[in-house]
Amino acid sequence: MTFTASIHGSGSATASARHNEPRILPPSVAPGGPGLGGNTVAQIVEENCPGMLASAGVVIEHLDAQAGTWQCSTDDGQTWRAVRTDLVNRPGHMGLALDRDARLRVLPFGGHRVSGARVAFHTVQRSHGQGNGSYRAYADDDREDGSHTVTLVLGLAAINGTPPAVHVPRPRNKRALVQRAASAAAGASLVGAMALA
Repeated sequence: MTFTASIHGSGSATASARHNEPRILPPSVAPGGPGLGGNTVAQIVEENCPGMLASAGVVIEHLDAQAGTWQCSTDDGQTWRAVRTDLVNRPGHMGLALDRDARLRVLPFGGHRVSGARVAFHTVQRSHGQGNGSYRAYADDDREDGSHTVTLVLGLAAINGTPPAVHVPRPRNKRALVQRAASAAAGASLVGAMALA
């Protein structure tokens, strides 16, 4: 049995209001730092499959290879490994085993506009342990924990997370400032000259 859901982006009025507030980030997720990017497997499952029971992890059965380069991290985003979509997507029930705290992200190919990416997985009730981040064979439908394949079409923000707000000062146009000052001075001298006359 397969369940299918379609989720595109997640935005709300409160999210856009928070966008303008500066955020202080811990050093592990500082902008440009190695901890940036990717939601945890637990975040993806909990936010997009609210009716599912809590799980110890997932086995990824399919990733949309047209969306870009998929990567996973088993050390909280410190290092990233490319996911072999050729192994995961081929017929024969080979999947990527990830624990709930593993991170997943997709880096879109240059020049392509990606609005959503298809992800298929099933949850597992036991941790993968040393096998976290490895490729494993899985049973098609007759699974011991009774989990079913879930297929989601997710927006990039739902997979990659929302990037931290970074304040970038607007560059000043020095030529425009000089022109304004010159026109203000010329206007003041014209007013002064009219007052004398």
